[in-house]
Amino acid sequence: MVILNIQQAAKFLGKTPAALRNGYKRWGVPHFRLGGQIKFTQEALQDWVGKNMVTATPEPKEKPTSGDGRRAKRPAGKASSRP
Repeated sequence: MVILNIQQAAKFLGKTPAALRNGYKRWGVPHFRLGGQIKFTQEALQDWVGKNMVTATPEPKEKPTSGDGRRAKRPAGKASSRP
């Protein structure tokens, strides 16, 4: 088990130590305290990164057009409830 301090963990995550210090609780980064200092394990950080990876989303499909390059009008139907 490799124990990292805040500087080492920040470098591992590609963050600044200040950003990690300010956001580790909000982001849910696994940590523990040892002698009043924030510590991390490399294994827990690797697992956390793997669980929080975001896959690329496909490009949005083009919006329908009316043929002349403008967006198509909404189909007639219910009247809008907006004033």
